[in-house]
Amino acid sequence: MRKDCFIIMLLISLLMTACRSGRDKDGYMSVEEAMKALAVPAAAAEYVPVMQSQDEFPRAFQPPYRPVEPVKLFDNLYFAGTNAVGSFIIDSGEGLIMMDTGCGEEDASMIADGFKKLGLDLSHVKLIFISHEHFDHYGGVTYLKKNFCPDAKVAMSLTGWNMLQTVPSEWAYVGTRPESIDIFLTDGMKIKYGDARIQIVATPGHSPGCLSFIFRVTDNGEEHMAGIMGGMGVWPTQVETRLYKSSLEYFKAVSEAAGCDVGLFFHSLDRHFAAIRDRKPDEPNPLVIGREDFDKVYLQQYRNRCMQVLNSDNMVPYPVI
Repeated sequence: MRKDCFIIMLLISLLMTACRSGRDKDGYMSVEEAMKALAVPAAAAEYVPVMQSQDEFPRAFQPPYRPVEPVKLFDNLYFAGTNAVGSFIIDSGEGLIMMDTGCGEEDASMIADGFKKLGLDLSHVKLIFISHEHFDHYGGVTYLKKNFCPDAKVAMSLTGWNMLQTVPSEWAYVGTRPESIDIFLTDGMKIKYGDARIQIVATPGHSPGCLSFIFRVTDNGEEHMAGIMGGMGVWPTQVETRLYKSSLEYFKAVSEAAGCDVGLFFHSLDRHFAAIRDRKPDEPNPLVIGREDFDKVYLQQYRNRCMQVLNSDNMVPYPVI
């Protein structure tokens, strides 16, 4: 009897400790706790202003932009974008969570218009996640915070932020950079806000600070797990390509453990959502592909791209030291 009482008291103590820390039984932390998670604050480099111009954008990302028809994907997930890149919004029930922000002011404004068309009020955006430190993903942060959600907390990887403070204005590091970050994301971090649960997976290769995400969505109340591989492009250098390949298999393992059955893209095209637009009320959600096809269909696209680069004649050889 005494042993049973001890076990009960221990469980109660552990539960109270978890509640005080803001974490639930699955290890998800509150936004406030996530903001304090950087053990050594000085590890985050100080903001360095950089000469920035939209004229420096690569040709494929030059304005004018063409908006993609915005679409509601699940009960709690929405997409809006342009021919350059897109953004997702998760409705947490207590505020909106945005994932990626577009290239800059022009296409971010189109993305904002798309979300408004879906009935979303961007003043309710409480969190903005940036997948990685390339301009077509961070470029709209300043515009969105200035015009719609000034109090939104911005989150990206520590590596990504520090890269933005050291890389000059060139290639993928152009346009308007965020001036501050509220949450420095690390591999394995889990953040909760309202009903939303988001797991962070470090997947370097496309960029040093590239992150992928796993989060819960519902379709007519039925729960599913969505995964987004953070970066699509594979650069033909030995380090970056092989790092991308290892990150891909790492993301496979983590997404498999999480039970992912929905695969999404930040660089989504109209064709990616054609079936969901044509979906009839009694039909299953075509974005739910199942756990097996998350790997064999969704992740295989990234795997094929990586192997194509590895097997090409474009690979830069390792330098001779």
